[in-house]
Amino acid sequence: MSTIGLYSTLYARLAECAKLLDQTLIELKQQQENASRDISDQQKKLGHLLIGLAKKSSDLDVQLLITLLQDSPKKNMAEWARLGQALLENKVAQSDILKLEKLAKSLEYERANTFARMRGNNA
Repeated sequence: MSTIGLYSTLYARLAECAKLLDQTLIELKQQQENASRDISDQQKKLGHLLIGLAKKSSDLDVQLLITLLQDSPKKNMAEWARLGQALLENKVAQSDILKLEKLAKSLEYERANTFARMRGNNA
């Protein structure tokens, strides 16, 4: 696979994860305002994705996030799994939303760097 192909594939995966995270964050914030209790498919998918971090699942999106969070201690991976379980149970605290927002910022940073690499810049 060419370098551009590798970066474009990585960019697409990052964009997909970022979209899932953004949609879930929007829904969680709307839930807080409207006291809605339904769990969306995106919230379930993100919950399972975060639980997969602690299990080191072979899912490509899980592997991508593990790589992104590779500097995090193992204890932190267990915290992501706890957050994933909170998403599945629809028991998300404000501090959990802040953690998800921080992860969203990390994904956006990586996506921008990947795009720069695709264009031939050394980001």
